[in-house]
Amino acid sequence: MNTLDKLQECWLVNLGQAKYLEVLDLQRRLVELRQQNLVPDTLLLVEHEPVITLGRLGRADNILSTAEELASQGIQIQRVERGGDVTYHGPGQLVGYPIIHLTQRKLSLSTYVHMLEETLIQTLEDFDIRAGHEPQHRGVWVEDLKVAALGVAIRRWVSFHGFALNVSPNLDHYCHINPCDLGHEQVTSMASLLGEPVSMAEVTSKLLSSFIELLPGEWRTLSADELLREIAIDEEIYHLRSIQG
Repeated sequence: MNTLDKLQECWLVNLGQAKYLEVLDLQRRLVELRQQNLVPDTLLLVEHEPVITLGRLGRADNILSTAEELASQGIQIQRVERGGDVTYHGPGQLVGYPIIHLTQRKLSLSTYVHMLEETLIQTLEDFDIRAGHEPQHRGVWVEDLKVAALGVAIRRWVSFHGFALNVSPNLDHYCHINPCDLGHEQVTSMASLLGEPVSMAEVTSKLLSSFIELLPGEWRTLSADELLREIAIDEEIYHLRSIQG
């Protein structure tokens, strides 16, 4: 596939359960290639191992437990370049990393972030959960409960990082942080709101429909292996098993 062909489509890649740092490296590589128009807009979907991340504005005192206490529960800490403060990722949470060239789509940063929030709001509506925006805080809310977090980074007008929708994560892990200066008790999940288990596959399908509606394109589904072959232009950068653990 030549460069021109790549720019006429968009890529969708569901990595399944994958390690946070490996996917962060993958995002950074995709951003570099997107800046050079060597790959199209791409959406990565993933579930991570338990990890607490601190954004550019993140304050260490919003992590309430020691590194040793977190390690005993298998929770890592990573500081990253996204916006926002402290957040948690873990199994049962659907995380999306859109690698989008905002200039080519004629999107401002504020419009783009609003579109990500709308994607999540529409997804929740498909499950009869009435969610909305909160003027003082980014993310998606059901009344005063936060069900999804957002934190993006931009390099030369290409986005990375993204959103995290709580489908059915271990909410007890939020007791280790003050997410965006909120109490951990203000964080919820779809499973908690509905009072029953929620299918991750069904949520993923609904979210993709909403995402593609708001960010149209000829979205083509790639496996993780296919993506890695596509981006290994002049060197072998990743191995599939290192990403999928």
